[in-house]
Amino acid sequence: MINEISFSAKNIGKTYHNLLKDDTVALSDINLDIYKGEFISIIGPSGCGKSTLLRIIGGLDKPTTGTLTYSGGENPELGFVFQDSVLLPWKNVRENAGFPLKIKKIETEDNYKKLDELLELAGLEDFKDSLPRELSGGMKQRVSIVRALSYDAPMLLMDEPFGALDAITRDHLNIELLKIWDKTKKTVLFVTHSIEEAVFLSDKVIVMSPRPGRIKEIVNIDLPRPRDENTRNSEQFSKYNQYLREMIG
Repeated sequence: MINEISFSAKNIGKTYHNLLKDDTVALSDINLDIYKGEFISIIGPSGCGKSTLLRIIGGLDKPTTGTLTYSGGENPELGFVFQDSVLLPWKNVRENAGFPLKIKKIETEDNYKKLDELLELAGLEDFKDSLPRELSGGMKQRVSIVRALSYDAPMLLMDEPFGALDAITRDHLNIELLKIWDKTKKTVLFVTHSIEEAVFLSDKVIVMSPRPGRIKEIVNIDLPRPRDENTRNSEQFSKYNQYLREMIG
């Protein structure tokens, strides 16, 4: 049973101050506990502050009010995956995936062995020497996921990583991501515009209100794992999609 808190947000708010117009309140009164090993998605209408919340949790932005608490201390190791894979064009797949090991100066034999295991798990073992220009969009995103996991960060933050991909590739990568998550046991916080993607992936779905973004409801997704195409065809999957769609409006 999941019962150990990985991250807590208490009364988080974010206001952007503007000199020439009224201030913009992006987030208000966010209270959230995330438990270790959970897969949680954040959905809501455009402009509700989903990505802002993720950036604050990841330390890329600071809240105006409230406090953040991490189980790993004040400066936790976090992995990031964004919509753009941001690969270095002159480095091959293995070099891109292992770039954090170089930056952090932890290029040990054991770490590279783990990296190769992740590349194999992501279906990239035959493309280690390929350059980014030789990869499809889906393969590039798999490299970025492995890169975020390469230094064993306990928490993975993902901001619409499959948003620019076609529907077939996106569905396939959802299944691949769940395989990686099941193997690595990471805590995942996943921002998406797709209700179906959120339901398919998640243990819980956080529904946010229009700006200023607040947590409208946290919906537990009680679908059996492992999940596959049969999950998407189930009646319960459709019921969750309908419920969340009506909630968002």
